Amino acid sequence: MQLSDTPRRAHSVVSRLLDGEAVLVHPAQGKVRVLNSVGARIWELVDGQRSIEEIARLIAQEYEVGLSQAEADALAFCLDLSGRGLLD
Repeated sequence: MQLSDTPRRAHSVVSRLLDGEAVLVHPAQGKVRVLNSVGARIWELVDGQRSIEEIARLIAQEYEVGLSQAEADALAFCLDLSGRGLLD
């Protein structure tokens, strides 16, 4: 996975936003994952339209962090979600 990739949520994953956090359920695996506010925001932005680089730019602006840090974090986060079968 690279910054230029445009990830999208796996169709089998059910998600809900609650009090700034996201709860992801992967029924086939029987697993639940809770995301903090930044993770929840990235989850919202992962739509198959935006690249990870575009998502990182938005995160950098919204959370007032450096772009290089936002890119590294967004990429690592998407890689983690992908490895868990939560992204296509």
